[in-house]
Amino acid sequence: KRVVSYIQFYDLQPDFIIDISGHFKTKMDSILAHKSQFFDPNSNEPETVISSKNFTESIHYRAQDMGRLIGVEYGEGFIAQQNIGINDLMHLSSVR
Repeated sequence: KRVVSYIQFYDLQPDFIIDISGHFKTKMDSILAHKSQFFDPNSNEPETVISSKNFTESIHYRAQDMGRLIGVEYGEGFIAQQNIGINDLMHLSSVR
């Protein structure tokens, strides 16, 4: 019913941030499972955005920064394509 976009590495202001602290290791393990796509000092392939030396470090930093904004260890920011409505203000959760 809603379209939301993962911000990735763009410098965009999120519409909402989800606490991913309990899942960050799994996220990184999943990303790094595609090891051939990332930095390899012995590779002769052309460099891409994700094969740069600091790309995986930037994922870690970005998640920490998003988490900092909501008072948790790691967060994931999203942009909503539509306005997000709520039914009850009293049932909004806060991670702070």
